[in-house]
Amino acid sequence: MTVSSDVILIVEGDILVRHPLAQYLRECGFKVHEASNGGEARTALKATDLKIDVVLADMTTEGSGFALREWVRGEKIPVAVILAGSIEKAVDKAGTLCNEGPALAKPYQHHLVLDEIRRSLARRER
Repeated sequence: MTVSSDVILIVEGDILVRHPLAQYLRECGFKVHEASNGGEARTALKATDLKIDVVLADMTTEGSGFALREWVRGEKIPVAVILAGSIEKAVDKAGTLCNEGPALAKPYQHHLVLDEIRRSLARRER
């Protein structure tokens, strides 16, 4: 296992989804923080002692998804935000807020999450 210095923040309201994914990413060498909603995610992103590189946010978790991505952009926080969820839920939740749909489908396929995180990190390094 290669240990990465990259830090992932998972924002997911369902602990039975969040915890196994976090554990998988830790086993892949990432440092992982977990948040159960957008408020906890914002607190983590504002913390000066945490360096978060990628946020993986479920669109349907309270206060996360599109709203969190817009907040990150507005605050100019240099972090990649990957949205996850189903297209149907994205349409219901997003309305006209965002032109982008989810980058990942749920239920998560852990290896696809890992691939998307790696692509986000590679884009940041360019």
